[in-house]
Amino acid sequence: MRPAIAALATALAGCAAVTPADSPEGAPASLAAAESAFAAQSVREGMKAAFLSWLAPGARMFRDGPVDGPALVAGRPDPPIVLDWRPAFVEVAASGELGLSTGPWRMTSRKDPAAAPRHGQFVSVWKREPGGGWRVHVDLGIGHEAAALADAALVARTTPAAPGPEAGSVAQAEAAFASRAAAEGDRAAYAAFASATIRLYREGSAPFLGRERALDSPAAGDARTAWALDSHEVAASGDLGYAVGRFGPAPGATAGDFVRVWRLEAQGWRIAADVVDLRGSR
Repeated sequence: MRPAIAALATALAGCAAVTPADSPEGAPASLAAAESAFAAQSVREGMKAAFLSWLAPGARMFRDGPVDGPALVAGRPDPPIVLDWRPAFVEVAASGELGLSTGPWRMTSRKDPAAAPRHGQFVSVWKREPGGGWRVHVDLGIGHEAAALADAALVARTTPAAPGPEAGSVAQAEAAFASRAAAEGDRAAYAAFASATIRLYREGSAPFLGRERALDSPAAGDARTAWALDSHEVAASGDLGYAVGRFGPAPGATAGDFVRVWRLEAQGWRIAADVVDLRGSR
């Protein structure tokens, strides 16, 4: 996988030479290049060094709830693994400072290189300060049996403009989603708020890509999950945002945590990516 990452970084560097990486137009390519550089460092120097280099101060990871990622990584020894990954889909807000990156990961053992690799997908929210580089602010992922999207062509794009009526805030969209789920069930909530291009991630399964597959997935069942928003943030351009919170079988009962990325579309805020982490599973 490392040669593929090097080739990708070279190709993206060529794109950045035409479009400045610190401009909104060059932001998707620069974020994909940052993700690829992060992965290459993980392979080259180990997971601990790479995560400490690329996580923003206070970045959230999830271990039975959200934790301070840099503190978690710094307090543990470097695991005896090779963790490799690549971006398959990158989307950056029109303002160029907030983005989603997601794709497949592959883990192999340094102690037993012949052992079967493990596979999964990562979902990361990145931000960059004016004049600064990209850093990971939220990181969550899933595992599944076989490789998925390993050879998928990279899609790196700016959030499409979507003129329409006043859509309210991401917090209001989350509240409406939670209300629909409580009243009518999770499938009704996803049917109302899933983008046509939603990317839905659940442990043990390859990603469910697109509205139809998401609504046919186990996530969109009859359960009336209680979703509770903890925090959210929206890009300066107001077209891309994310929410972090908890969910459970009833209000006040926490079974796990979620990260949802919201995109402003012509119909209003719609879910672009959705991933959950069950507590007690790590």
